[in-house]
Amino acid sequence: MSRALTGSSPSRPRVVKLAETVARSVVDEIVARGRLPGEPLAPEAEMADHFGVSRATVREALRILETHGLVVLKPGRNGGPQVGEVDPVTFARSLTWFLQMRQTRFWEVLEARVLLEPMMAALAARRRDADGLRALAATLEDYPEDDHGYLEATQRFHGVIAGISGNAVLDLFGRSLKEVYTGRVVPVEQPAARRELVLREHREVAEAVMEGDPDLAEDRMREHMVELSLGFERRYRALGDEFVGWW
Repeated sequence: MSRALTGSSPSRPRVVKLAETVARSVVDEIVARGRLPGEPLAPEAEMADHFGVSRATVREALRILETHGLVVLKPGRNGGPQVGEVDPVTFARSLTWFLQMRQTRFWEVLEARVLLEPMMAALAARRRDADGLRALAATLEDYPEDDHGYLEATQRFHGVIAGISGNAVLDLFGRSLKEVYTGRVVPVEQPAARRELVLREHREVAEAVMEGDPDLAEDRMREHMVELSLGFERRYRALGDEFVGWW
């Protein structure tokens, strides 16, 4: 089965449904008004009057946004639509739909991370600030021995690097790809020696970022990610050929 991208012909643009237009307007207003996650939005009936559409159209628009995690629909008498939180986990869940439809294998996810992570480390070294460096330093303490604690510690390190990069696109994609990867791979036990090596490599990358050396930060992160890739190939070769699935 071919994985070539398909799309509408430029001469025949896709017809946008009214509910999609309303959904876009809701997002526009959330951003324009600086609404924060958890803040309530206007009730369904009020939205219908505001946008001049039926409640059924508003309901469909809110479901579209809920599917992508941009809106949370709270049930009950005091419920209603609320601003959702745009986070890597939510984006990763949507991303896995498309990766599954493209028959993407896990080794491809790892390959993308090997390419993206060094780029973000270099940007982090260039754009570091006091808050980012404090957050980075906090990720370098000894990692917990339990699997869950170890996973959270490694995710924090890569997440902070992505955040310091200052590029919202790379930040979101980098963190989301890590979520896709760790969601399937990390439940496999990591040897103690490997965990010690990961912590040492993280500290070396962080040192280069803190010193403001983008070339060194990029090289060290690439070495770290290549080692991760080689270790993955040695231990989980069969897993690499699995297709990414929605979760």
